[in-house]
Formats: sequence, structure tokens, C-alpha cells
Amino acid sequence: MIRIEKRILSPTAINTYLSCPRKFYLRYIKRQSFKPSIHLIRGLIVHDTLYQFHRDNPHISEQLPIAEVRRRLLEIFNRLWEKAMPRITSLGLSEQDIRYFHDDSELMLLHYSDWFYKHHMPSPELSEARILSKNLMLMGVIDASLPDGDGVALVDYKTSKNIEITSDMERQAAFYALLYQDRYKRLPDKVLVHFLKTLEEPLVIHVDEQLLEYGRIVLQSIHEKTMSQDEKDYPCTCQGYCEQDFVRGDYGNG
Repeated sequence: MIRIEKRILSPTAINTYLSCPRKFYLRYIKRQSFKPSIHLIRGLIVHDTLYQFHRDNPHISEQLPIAEVRRRLLEIFNRLWEKAMPRITSLGLSEQDIRYFHDDSELMLLHYSDWFYKHHMPSPELSEARILSKNLMLMGVIDASLPDGDGVALVDYKTSKNIEITSDMERQAAFYALLYQDRYKRLPDKVLVHFLKTLEEPLVIHVDEQLLEYGRIVLQSIHEKTMSQDEKDYPCTCQGYCEQDFVRGDYGNG
């Protein structure tokens, strides 16, 4: 067996391993690229829109009309969408489907503007914060952090249609909390999972010692299981569906 030192993992990489070890092998060891999809491209555009909005508008007056908030959000979104059109059209979707995903994405941002306005337009302390911890050998991107009374709440934006907390999301919350604690020497009080497809309030994952210990245990376990470079140590557990997610013959850095 060819073994390496602990590799730096991400919440996505860990969830990928737990869904199928072979999928992890193909993505993070063989370094194959995922096939492009409208869901992935749209998700990146929506996340980048929110990041740029808060970057360019760090302190918004509560007197600013909601119509102006929406205008700024949609202006950024449509600029990014237009830039991504070559990738979108390469997917072979119909014009009707492309229009649907465009309009659906705009609706998500309108939902966000309603929440933002309702909560007196809070300015994130962090936005798209990439944190690398060599102590944990873990890297992740925190979508945002918000003041929460005397504490702090981390935010995880979701563009998925299912409005429910999954085990993947709970693990992500644990890892984000561990990363935040390692970097800033304080513990977030909660993680807000903000489903942008709904006008409902974000769902809350409370950060406590039980969640943190769960994150530590999973992290240690996956570190131990991913020290091998050998393909045979990463069996497929998804009946081969993982092979369909990748571009065949692609050995890029991904």
C-alpha cells in the first residue's frame, strides 16, 4: 500500500468519501473533473452574487429601499450569468430550460433580499471566508458569518430544492464550527442553513460540544481511511453511479 501523510480534507471531500469511497478516489486522488451541470453553475453564480453584493455594499443604510437592494443583487447576478453563458449553452439545454434556471435563480435572490430587509440588512463579518487549518488538516469556505447578540452565527447558503437538514449538512456545520474556532479562537453559537428557494427563515443547527465531538470523530476517521493512494482501498459503494459524475479521460487538477 502506498501511504501518504494526512491529506488536507474539505467538508465536501469528506461527504464525498462517505457517499462512495471510489467517488472520493476519482475526484481527489485521480483528480478527475466533475461533469459540468446547470445546478453546479447556477449555484456558483448565486453564491458569487451574494459575495460580491456584500463586498461592494459593506454598510447599507436601513433607509435604503428594498427595490434598490434587489436592483443591486440582480445587476450583479445578470452580469455573472452573462459571463457564464458559454458554459451554460455548452450543456445542450433548451432555451426554455435556460430561462427557467435563470428566473429561478433570480427568485432565490429576491427571497434573500426579503430576508435581508426584514432583518434590518445585517452586514456579514465574513463573506466567502476560506479557512485552512493545519491543526485540523481541514479546509473549508464559510459563506458568511453574522453577529448574533453577543455571539456569532455562521451561514450556509443552499440552492437545493429540498428544504431539510440532512446528515451531510450537519457534518458541514460541525466542520465549519471547528474551522471557525481554530481560526478565531471563539465558538460560533449556531449555523444558519439558508435555503434560498423559500421565504422561510433559515433552519438552525446549534453548535454544542456534541456536534463538535461528532465532527472531530468523523474527521479523524476519514483522515485515517484516505491515507492510501491505492485504488483498491477505495471500493465503490454506489453500484457504479459515481463513474457517471466525471468527465471521462480527464486528469486535470479539478
